[in-house]
Amino acid sequence: MNYTKDDLLKLFHGKRTALFYYIAGFVDGEGSFSVAIIKNPFKEGWLINPCFQVYQHQKHREILELCQEVFKTGSIYRKSGVHPVLNFSINSMRNIKERVLPFFDKYPLVTKRDAYQKFREVVFALDRKEHLTSKGFERLVRIAYSMNQQGKGRRRTLEEVLASQPKPASESSETLRRTSA
Repeated sequence: MNYTKDDLLKLFHGKRTALFYYIAGFVDGEGSFSVAIIKNPFKEGWLINPCFQVYQHQKHREILELCQEVFKTGSIYRKSGVHPVLNFSINSMRNIKERVLPFFDKYPLVTKRDAYQKFREVVFALDRKEHLTSKGFERLVRIAYSMNQQGKGRRRTLEEVLASQPKPASESSETLRRTSA
């Protein structure tokens, strides 16, 4: 029997806590917490982009719609390639901070606990603007590369990203020379 999102909501009617633990368990098996390191298209350097995703075969779209209902945000789209897989994704920093992190702090993960903790650390560090210093940027990139199979499958090596990151203006030799004079 195929369920709709509304059918699933009826199953959990009056049992919000059970629904939330169900979603947490589902994410533990089918979800992903990732931090992409993307070449900045507008200027020299890199962007650090956290993203929460849940994958599911297209015949079970209702599960992703349930995730969308629980988080009150996110997009569902077909994953690229030939496989009939859908992706539920939240990549807005605001929605990650206000909806994803509080949810998984309250309904903890088991198998993806380590990835979630690293993801959480990166999100809060970005919020504190730590990535704007060379030291902070390097720390966050190293965390990102330690997640999800230690950076395997990334287009660029850790060394390539770190070597090509320009120094922020506040850390340039000219700025350092002027402030120490």
